[in-house]
Amino acid sequence: MPVIVHLSDIHFGAHRAELAESLLADIASTSPDLIVISGDLTQRARRRQFEQARAFIDRMAAPVLTVVGNHDLPLINLPRRFLSETRRYQRHITQDLDPVIALPGLVAVGLDTMPSWRWKAGHVSPRQVSIVQNAFRGAPLEAWRLLVTHHPVLPAHLAGLVGRDQLVSACAEAGVAVLLSGHTHTPSAGVVDLHAPGVHRRALALVTGTAISTRTRGAANAYEVIQMEGSMSEGGRITVEIREPTSTGWSERRKSHFRYTSSGVMAEPEPG
Repeated sequence: MPVIVHLSDIHFGAHRAELAESLLADIASTSPDLIVISGDLTQRARRRQFEQARAFIDRMAAPVLTVVGNHDLPLINLPRRFLSETRRYQRHITQDLDPVIALPGLVAVGLDTMPSWRWKAGHVSPRQVSIVQNAFRGAPLEAWRLLVTHHPVLPAHLAGLVGRDQLVSACAEAGVAVLLSGHTHTPSAGVVDLHAPGVHRRALALVTGTAISTRTRGAANAYEVIQMEGSMSEGGRITVEIREPTSTGWSERRKSHFRYTSSGVMAEPEPG
C-alpha cells in the first residue's frame, strides 16, 4: 500500500520556522514511500533559501520528488532569470527538472511548468508531453500513475497553463490516476475528466496547501497524506488525508475516499 506525502509552497524565506520541526516529525510518523514537493521551495530563489530547502529535504527518510515553482526563479534579477533561471535550484535541489521516479506499485512523473518568460502562469512543452507518454508507456500495467506539476493541470480555472490540452490528452491516453499540484495555497481534492481522441477517463486532482509558509491566503497551513490500497485496477482505493498544525503538532483535518474503476477514479460517498 504506497503512502505518499504531498507538500507544496514551503517558501523558505517566508516560512514559519517553528512549524518545520514538527512537520518533519509528523511526516516521519506516516512512514511514506515517496515525498512529493510540488514547487515553490523558496520565496525569492535566493541561495540561502535554497540551502534551507536542501537541509530540510536531507532530513527526510524517503525518496523525494520535487518540481520547480514560480517562486523558485529569480524575480528581480532579470539577467539571472533569463540566462540561468534554474541554476540555484539545480545546484541545491536536483539537476533533473522533469524527474521520473518508479517505486513498487507506482510511477510518478514531475514536470517543470515554470519557464523564465512567464511570471506566474505555467507552460508545458511538446517535449514534456513526450516525457509523460514515454514514462508511463513502460510502467507496469497496474502501477499507480501520478503526475506532479506546480500549476494545477485541472480544474483549469485554478491556474493558467499553456499546453494544457496536449498534456491532458497524454494523461488520458497513459491512464494517469492522480494529478498533484500546489500554487493556490488552498487544499482541494476532486475528480476531473481527462479527454483524448476516443478516450475518456477520470483522475483525482489534488492541490495541497502551503506547508509552513506565512503566505496562507486565509487558509490554514496544511499538507496531504495519500494512501493507495491495492493496485491501479478495479477495486483499488485512494484515501486523502489533509493534515494541519495544532498547538501540539499536526492532526487530521479531513479525509476523503476514492476508488478506482474501469473508467478511472471515482469519489466514494461520505459516511453518514
